[in-house]
Order: sequence, then structure tokens, then C-alpha cells
Amino acid sequence: MKRIIMYLAAAASAAVAVTSVLLFVFSVKNVAEPVVDTSIEATELTGYGGKYKFWFSQLNNEEKHAYNLILECIYSMPDEIEINRIDSEMLDNVFYALTSDNPDLFFVGRKCSLRTVGSKTWFAVDYIVDKNEYETMKKELNAVCDEVISGCSNTSDLWQTELEIHDYIIDNCIYSLDSNPLGSTAYGVLVNGEGACEGYSKAAKLLLDRAEIENTIISGVSESETSERGPHMWNAVNLDGNWYHLDCTWDDPVDEGGLQSKTYTYFNLDDKTISKTHFEFSYELGCDALQENYFVKTGAYFESYDRSCEEKLASIIINETQAGNDTVYFRFADKQTYDEAVKELIEKERIYHILKIARDSSEFEFSTNSTGYITDGENLIFALVPKYTK
Repeated sequence: MKRIIMYLAAAASAAVAVTSVLLFVFSVKNVAEPVVDTSIEATELTGYGGKYKFWFSQLNNEEKHAYNLILECIYSMPDEIEINRIDSEMLDNVFYALTSDNPDLFFVGRKCSLRTVGSKTWFAVDYIVDKNEYETMKKELNAVCDEVISGCSNTSDLWQTELEIHDYIIDNCIYSLDSNPLGSTAYGVLVNGEGACEGYSKAAKLLLDRAEIENTIISGVSESETSERGPHMWNAVNLDGNWYHLDCTWDDPVDEGGLQSKTYTYFNLDDKTISKTHFEFSYELGCDALQENYFVKTGAYFESYDRSCEEKLASIIINETQAGNDTVYFRFADKQTYDEAVKELIEKERIYHILKIARDSSEFEFSTNSTGYITDGENLIFALVPKYTK
């Protein structure tokens, strides 16, 4: 049985927050005191929003002051927030940074505006949640976050914690392009259990922040297997001083039969690898390391392949099935190695010999004459789906 994963253009209709800017300027004679002294260097607020505010650090000083003034007040959902004078381009930068850094702003819509009277400027935004519902929804979201983090096996192991957060999101969320705006929020993914790429990335950031794993949201363009391109959002994670790309949406694909399944294809990639399908990054983080990549970390990465690798493959199958995974993934360093492995495993049917080794070395009863598999030549991944006889 051959099952080929079909990846969706996960950001086909929802990704980057879009601002609708309205600037009203009126002339008045009286000059009021400024709401903040922008000659002073703005510093990152703590105790509000996300723990890691990467996009705040990319703003200029005036934008940072506006960001801070909004963040201090927005959780009370006021009609307007007084800020320092900024223009519409600066507002775009501020709003993108706010919504990317602070995934707990699930109640904030996509449209915002400025109103300026003399030396005074106010910021306003559309809310997608009723103020009376917000406190209840916030408690629901916090409860899920607490449950996920308390359920992690070892929060001092940042890689393992990241993996368990990745798995939780995929196991408990269905990809959906529903028109409900909550699908583009962390609340939609973690509480309602469905969302699009923006929701996946914000859910991941919220949980990674809670686990004290440095991370940020990246936006750009992705290309599906059918060569369709669209806006997309994913995450970048910093482990031991190196940045990696993490895309939970694309690790939750839908196959030809409409079945969603968990993969690790996009777990901690470098720039070179993810650039096969992801482009026009909103920020170049210089992701050039591989040591925290899922396949490298788990020993399922092969720089070469021959029959001497079969014992290693059998050992990986045993470890993955003991961990409760129904599908076992392997990655190869280049196309030649991948082609050699697929030829040995499928055309020469060596996979059945490997399954026999795994069966004889564990308590699992694998079928040794029938199995499922997935081939992904673009990402150089082969996946095995063992069939159990009991």
C-alpha cells in the first residue's frame, strides 16, 4: 500500500495580520502634554503578553513606545488608546509586532486605525470577542496551556518539551480554513481544536513562551505540491543559540484520502531545507544548524545507506512503536541516498527483513509480509506504517 502525503498550502486564506489604517488630522491651537517622552529609549515591557517579544526589538523607538502604550491598555478592551504620534506605515509595523509577539491577544481583530487631533493620537482596533466573554475565554485558554505544560515529561529538556508541544497541537487540532476569525488565533486552535496556519503558529508561540523556550513567529509564502503559492505563518525556535524553523501546520498534513496525520518533516529545519517550500521570510534569522532537527536528534537521519543500516532501522522502528507512534519516519541527506534506500526497501523488499528483525527483538507482532509506507522524494523522507498482527 502506498500512501503519499499531500501538503496543503496552509496559508491560502489566512496568515499575516492586515491593518486598515484611517488617519484623521485636525488642527487645534492648544498643544497638550505628550502621552510619552519619545526622546527616552523605550524598553520591553514585562508582565504583559508574550515572554519573548522578538518583533518589538525590530521596531524603531517611536514604534516601540506606541507598542508599549497599546499593550499596557489593550487587555481592558478600550474603544481607544492614546499613543504617541506615528504614521500609517509605522502603525503597520507596530500592529504586526503586537499580534505576532503576544498570542494571548486572541480577542483582537485585523483592522486598526489612528485618530489624531493636534498633538494627540489615539489607536483603535476591532475586537472579535465580546468584552463580557473575554474573561471566560481567557480562563479556558490558560487552563489548556497549564494542562499542556504540566503534562510535559521534562520541561528542563527544551527539545523534548518543544516536541511534546508540537505533538499536542497536531493531535488536538484539525486544520480548517473556516471563516470564523478565531481560527487564526491560539484560542481557536487550543480551545476549539481547529484553525489555520496563523492559529497554529500563535498556539505554538503561546505554549513555547509558557515553557520558556525562546521563539518567534515568521511569516512568508509557501508553495504546495501542486505549485500553488500563498501567504503562510510558522515559528522559529532558538535552542542553544541556534535558530530553527518549526511548522506545526505543515506537520499536520491531509493525505489523498482526507486523513490527517502527524509528521516531523518541518520540525527544526535550517533555511536551506525549508526554502524548498517556504519563501520570502519576514525576517532572516540565519538558521544554519541541524543538530536539533528531529531526524538528526532521534538518529533517523542517514547520510548514506546500504544493508548495514538495516539493524539501525529496526532499532528505530522498535523505539518509535514503544513510544506509541503508528508511523516511523526516516530522512536522508541527499537524493542519491534517498533513492538507494527506497530501492532497497521497496523494490528489493528489504523492508520485510527489517520488520522481522524488529518483531523478533520486541514484544510487538509486526506483519512481515505486508506494510504501509509513505514516500516524500522532495523532502527526502521515507515513512513506514507497520501492520500489527495483534
